[in-house]
Amino acid sequence: MRLTEQQRTALAEEGFLLIPSLFSADEVESLRAASNALVAQSGPHVNREQDSSTVRMVFGAHQNDETYSRLSRHPRLLEPLEQALGEPVHVFQSRLNAKSSFAGGGWAWHQDFNQWYRQDGMRTPRAKVVGVFLDDVNPCNGPLMVIPRSHHDGFIFVPDMMDIPFELVTKATEKHGIVPLMGPIGTAVFFDCLLIHGSAPNISPWPRRIFYCNYIPASNRELQPLRERFHCDTVVAPLQALADDCLIAS
Repeated sequence: MRLTEQQRTALAEEGFLLIPSLFSADEVESLRAASNALVAQSGPHVNREQDSSTVRMVFGAHQNDETYSRLSRHPRLLEPLEQALGEPVHVFQSRLNAKSSFAGGGWAWHQDFNQWYRQDGMRTPRAKVVGVFLDDVNPCNGPLMVIPRSHHDGFIFVPDMMDIPFELVTKATEKHGIVPLMGPIGTAVFFDCLLIHGSAPNISPWPRRIFYCNYIPASNRELQPLRERFHCDTVVAPLQALADDCLIAS
């Protein structure tokens, strides 16, 4: 799937592109089934909410789950990313954000690149994030919120934490506003690694699961093996797209 010129411009200028129902209900069902197995796991790759019983996030699913491995190489993701980044790509991190009903915590305003800069040695903010909605995302279940065009304002280095200071978030929102990203299951969002984003807690009865993959150009040689592989895969190799029916093929 190739982006139209209008879509490519929107991603470059706004910093994000939302494509409703990019994946079918049948395709998402296979992803949801795999996600149930992921949240049942334990280990250092599984992060939990403060209540310690609810899974907050699971890292590295594309490395050890075949369904999510196929998703990370799906042509509906890879082809737009290759267009946007101008070359083949490598996925160096994936994470399932579980955001459970009634218990899913929020995420402070941040730029993803800040974590990679601090923790993985990345120095060039030339990367994209893709999120695939495994549930309907509505105004009530803690949608991802973005500050459009904020990536044009550059990298905000926060040396000891993820959170961007409130005064800088306020300045960015006064300039650009805030957009909540909502849509039905199977919706995909592509966004720039410098786009400021965050989300509120989910106090609704509806879960809001999103699976994220972080991609860099295959020519990138900046990543350092400072964390476990499930946090950052530093063996960079160009991905080859699978068949379009790879999520439902028998």
